[in-house]
Formats: sequence, C-alpha cells, structure tokens
Amino acid sequence: MEKKPLEFKGGSNIALKVPKFKYDETVQFYKDVLKLPYLGLSSGSHAFQFGDCTLWLDCMDNYAQQDVWLEIRTSNIQESELYLDLNHTNRRDEIEIHENSKGYWISDPCGTILRVNPSKP
Repeated sequence: MEKKPLEFKGGSNIALKVPKFKYDETVQFYKDVLKLPYLGLSSGSHAFQFGDCTLWLDCMDNYAQQDVWLEIRTSNIQESELYLDLNHTNRRDEIEIHENSKGYWISDPCGTILRVNPSKP
C-alpha cells in the first residue's frame, strides 16, 4: 500500500481574540453592520458563519490589541509534528489547553497562532 503524502489545508475555525474594551462593539459590528449569520454563544464566545468557516469572537481581558488565530487540518497529526519540527516551526502549546485533544498549537514566523488538528474523516 502506497503511503499518502503529508497534507495541510485550512480548517473550519477562525478566532479573533478581541480586547475586552472593544469586545461589545466588535460583536455588534459583525452582528448588526456586516449581518453575518449569528450561530450563538458558546463557552463565552460569539460565533458567526464566515463562508465555510466559523468565526469566533473571544473576549480577552489581558489583550491590548486584537489577534487572529487560524485552524489548519493535517492528514497525519504525528507525521506533521515531525515535519514541522524539522522545518523549525515554533510549538506554542502553552497558549491554550485543549483537554483530550489530538491537536497542537504552532505559530508562523510573524507570530500568527495556528491550531493544527487532524483532518475530519
């Protein structure tokens, strides 16, 4: 059986980490100005349909400016860890804990946070 090559593709989640002092105004913008389909409140975050993705607005008490976090899916989670390590990619698992999760956190060279998750079956 031939081994499939390692593959990465965009996931279905984008998170905007919004400073507390701008949070309500930002939620209102996506809800009332852009009128994106509102998916509700889950774990303290507002969710909106953003094309094929879910846009999460997370209120951050200790942020001075917004930050964007992206999700990447991979065909082989274990192989991807080795591959990214060989390519000197920064692991960032300290930023958020996901209990019982097979994924992990990295950052790109300019600091954008990416959640690496296994591809959905």
